[in-house]
Formats: sequence, C-alpha cells, structure tokens
Amino acid sequence: GKFTFTVGEDVTEVKIYVAKYKSNTAKITINGGTAQTLTKNSNDGNYDVITIDTTTNKTITLSTASGGYRAMVNTIEFWG
Repeated sequence: GKFTFTVGEDVTEVKIYVAKYKSNTAKITINGGTAQTLTKNSNDGNYDVITIDTTTNKTITLSTASGGYRAMVNTIEFWG
C-alpha cells in the first residue's frame, strides 16, 4: 500500500517513525526513491526514523516496495 500527503509552506522537514510489521521483512520507498529495508520491529516498540527534507518538494509518498510486507507508521512529525 501507499499514502500521499502534502505539507504546508512553513514545513521544512518531516520525520516518519516506521517499523516492519512483526518480524516480517519490510521495504519502503519515499517519493519513488530507492527501496529502504526497515530494521526495527513493531513488536519491540522500536521504529526507524525516516527524515525527509521538504524545503522544495512539499508532497510525500510513502509506499511499500515489492518483495516486502506491510510497514507500521507510528508517528509523523512536522518541523519548520
């Protein structure tokens, strides 16, 4: 699956706290970039932090990549 959102003009950075679902392998892409394998496991309550610079591109798309299972998003922080 995937989701897309657009941030306001004053937002310069977004942090997404995301983990793989249980112990399954999870791969995600941000804005169609290179697939990243998540290392943290949602069962442990730990999350990988993905930091995205939004100074020029205000739209973010997070997608699960082929060959991976679901990912769990815990928190999205907006900085600016």
